[in-house]
Amino acid sequence: MAAFDLQEQEQIAEIKALWAKWGALLTIVVVAMIAGYLGRQGWAAYKKHQGETASEAYSAVEKAFDAHDAAKTRTAADAMVANQSGHALTARAMLLAAKAAYDAKDLDHAKTALQWVVTNAKEDGVADIASLRLASVLMDQKQFDAAQQAVATPKSEGYAGLFADARGDVLMLKGDNAGARKAYQEAMSKLDKQSAAYQIVQTKLSSLGA
Repeated sequence: MAAFDLQEQEQIAEIKALWAKWGALLTIVVVAMIAGYLGRQGWAAYKKHQGETASEAYSAVEKAFDAHDAAKTRTAADAMVANQSGHALTARAMLLAAKAAYDAKDLDHAKTALQWVVTNAKEDGVADIASLRLASVLMDQKQFDAAQQAVATPKSEGYAGLFADARGDVLMLKGDNAGARKAYQEAMSKLDKQSAAYQIVQTKLSSLGA
């Protein structure tokens, strides 16, 4: 092999010096970049798998719900809580379980399922729907103070009118007509005047002599 000329030897010496100074750091950076890339790829694959698994599990909940089988609906939803508690579909599954239990007149199981959704739902709108349904269940159980608390404040401003309407219902059941009237007026100020909900609240308000 021909000997390196002087310039080549100087370049090699510079490279060796740079590597001696920065080689370890560069190795760490490269390894970290590779690990990060593989980690992102692995996480994406994991999320995809989790999504597919949750979709299959939710389909089982829907199937049981459509069959009007409250027990199987709750069992399938509980399985999602155990295995996919952090997935958005799990809260929706528990909403179905609550509805199935309510239709079967099992108010305690309906309440438990709805309380789980209120606490754990990833979507504010889903949590607010659960709160409204929870208030309805609690009113049926004559737990008026708890029902009023359930609809105290929505997580999403879009549900403010419906929450005020529900508070009016609770207050009317408690015999507080003045409080109910105020809540219904608040609801009307927040609901779309063209909506069916607005018309219903207006009727309730008229029944109170307003």
